[in-house]
Amino acid sequence: MIILAALLSVAAFVVLVRLLWLSGKRRGPSGIVVLAAVVLLAGLAVLTATGRLHWLAALGTAVLPFLRRGVGLIRWIPWLSNLYQARAHAKGQGQAHNQARSGTLTPADAREILGLESPNPTANEVIAAHRRLMQKLHPDRGGSNYLAQQLNEAKRVLLEGRKSSD
Repeated sequence: MIILAALLSVAAFVVLVRLLWLSGKRRGPSGIVVLAAVVLLAGLAVLTATGRLHWLAALGTAVLPFLRRGVGLIRWIPWLSNLYQARAHAKGQGQAHNQARSGTLTPADAREILGLESPNPTANEVIAAHRRLMQKLHPDRGGSNYLAQQLNEAKRVLLEGRKSSD
């Protein structure tokens, strides 16, 4: 039974690869392709259920013949990314990112970014907190430009606030 399932799966795999990859014609799903796909999936299910084949290997084998047609879907990835960003912005998740770019960072937000707990930190405390975090989050050390920009903006807001209050 197991040997028969393995042989049928191999035969169905070969048929699918020949029909879907090696034939130059693009056609809709024919009866042979559907039959071969069903035989392949059934054989892989039997081999997986009996413990003769790991389920990840079965999944990879089942997907492989159809991969050539799926490669065309890669061109939709930028569109999906734009859709996700627009949806996040509509829900208000992009609020912190837009806040840092527009320069409307409040002193309370700046203290939170720098990890300062006192309501009126000294200039030395601001500089020390900025330096400590920048050493960890600088883009040259594996951090992101966005985080470095936020740290710089928080430092600027707090130090300008100190100059205007002095």
